Amino acid sequence: MSSRACGAVLALSLLVGGCSAISGQSGETASSGPLEKSRINVAILPTVEIAPLELAIRNGYFAADGLEVKVTIAGSGQQTVEGMVNGQYDIVYSTYPPLLLAQSKNIADVKLIAANSAAAPGTAMLVVGKSSTLKTAADVAGKKVAVTAKGTLAELMVRSTLATRNVRPETVTFVEMPFPDMPTALDRGTVDAAMMVEPFVTAAQRSVGATPLLDLATGSLTDLPFTGFGATSAFVSANPKTVAAFQRGIGRAADESADRAKIEPLLADVAKIDREVAARTKLPLFRTALDPAAIQRVSRLMTEFGLLKQELDVKPMLLAPPAPTLTTPSR
Repeated sequence: MSSRACGAVLALSLLVGGCSAISGQSGETASSGPLEKSRINVAILPTVEIAPLELAIRNGYFAADGLEVKVTIAGSGQQTVEGMVNGQYDIVYSTYPPLLLAQSKNIADVKLIAANSAAAPGTAMLVVGKSSTLKTAADVAGKKVAVTAKGTLAELMVRSTLATRNVRPETVTFVEMPFPDMPTALDRGTVDAAMMVEPFVTAAQRSVGATPLLDLATGSLTDLPFTGFGATSAFVSANPKTVAAFQRGIGRAADESADRAKIEPLLADVAKIDREVAARTKLPLFRTALDPAAIQRVSRLMTEFGLLKQELDVKPMLLAPPAPTLTTPSR
């Protein structure tokens, strides 16, 4: 799956120019001894939300704990979770619904090990082509809307936004495709609209004259927990020191990701997008603390729109943050 996904997102893959491995030093943490695994495989999606992960890799935050992170691009959160279940990936980045669905259906015992981002205005949009006749939410009724995968936050955000505008979301036909394929599909009229996130929104505006129709990260969806990192309970139980090292590294990077000056150069240089697109790309809210009340909003949303038969209590899924690393005093 990783080689196929890498090819699908080569042109617009964000923050990694393909599938890559970044080496850290194998060694011991200051507080917990050697890691159970010094090298892990982490699945990601090519969106701006992976900025903290890339920052942690580039700045050596994982390497400082003796951890090497191999990054692989997947096509959707659903694909990352499927890879987690079959053992292809150790830790996966995803929007929350695929992780909650896997837990609720007993496909896997899932642990959420770190939050990553929350929706901010302009970061998740319903986009139409330059010749589209769709002008309002009401016009979307009965139309075809592209999403990366069904049963993900992309579909939920479209459904919720339409419902709050008195449009029946069940009339919409959702079509699955990767983000990089959406601009062409809009331009050719294969779909009527597409749920896109940054930097694909900005890139689609430039490449095919696409136009944002609805901001999906406002109103009742403002500050909605968007993406996080998960793993199976079996992996977490077998590798507590490794997981803690990952938590420390991603947490340190997230704290710095509020500084746009540290993120924007990554978008331009590593993602192979030009600096104008990088400068115009809107960033989400980066945070790694797992807030049970916030993540419960996602479970409630999934129940409201039929992805869950009954609301799932997310608290048992949340992994506690790691203890701070002890440092040796200077002499």
